[in-house]
Amino acid sequence: MKGSRRTSKPPPYCLIVTLLMFFTFVCLILHQFSYKSNTHSLVHPQHDFERKTLLQALRKASMADRTVILTVVNGNWAKPASILDLFLESFQIGEGTKRLLNHLLIIAEDSQAFQYCNSKHPHCFQLKNFPKIQPRTPRNLMLSPSRVILLTQIVELGYHVAFTNADVMWLRNPLSKLVPDIELSIACELYLMDAETYGISGDGGFFHLKTNERTYQFMKNLNLKRVLYPDSEHQSLCKVSGNNGFIDLIRIKVSYFSEVNFANCCEDIDSKIHDLKLVLDDWRKFKELSANNASSKRSPLSWRAPQKCIA
Repeated sequence: MKGSRRTSKPPPYCLIVTLLMFFTFVCLILHQFSYKSNTHSLVHPQHDFERKTLLQALRKASMADRTVILTVVNGNWAKPASILDLFLESFQIGEGTKRLLNHLLIIAEDSQAFQYCNSKHPHCFQLKNFPKIQPRTPRNLMLSPSRVILLTQIVELGYHVAFTNADVMWLRNPLSKLVPDIELSIACELYLMDAETYGISGDGGFFHLKTNERTYQFMKNLNLKRVLYPDSEHQSLCKVSGNNGFIDLIRIKVSYFSEVNFANCCEDIDSKIHDLKLVLDDWRKFKELSANNASSKRSPLSWRAPQKCIA
């Protein structure tokens, strides 16, 4: 018609961009609320009582800065003359590690492990509504699905985690080696690829995770990958951290310890116990020789382990 004015429609891509920005904004607001209020849970609401019990255990065991040392055992690892006994003994005879027992929370997979833990240690927590957690085997490394769920809840509750396998002897305090601004510290096997590049692999038996918004997102990402890729190599935190663009995206600061100082890769329990006893015996001899020879920082002593745990 004469005299009419046509109004041009905005290009379709403008509408798409606007919608994306709106939904992103809404998601961020909802996520911030869920994280700060600590109301979000990765498990069914019927497990709320266990979650509250976990929070109580964390409060009792944590340090002043909300750090808790965490390990997981089942009935095979927690009984008389077991790996758990050697693990606790290592804290008793290590250098500056005895006081850390006050901040060690032992996660028991079954009732037998829980009962034995209670007879040996003041801070024990039994998993009743989580998937079963098995000790480390070639098919079940550091980050089993249930461990990821448990760790995510602990991070969500606002606690820093020093996770250790129970077959790692605490003869010295690895927490004293942590760099303050590093958010994820992991014991891994480092191998030289070229003059300036190291490869990362293994599953060294120890990591430290600081709790903040970025590490919470990281744990949620691990949970998602568990669903999408249940049979993948994402079980190894070393491999996840070394090949995860998501870490770069959210800018988590990562550092690595040498696996040599932490790993015990023997899978046979009897052989593992045999060699760990040798380690503790040799450590006692080392301390005795050092005390009798105060002028020398190091006493001549050869470590006998491994004997049975030889690949």
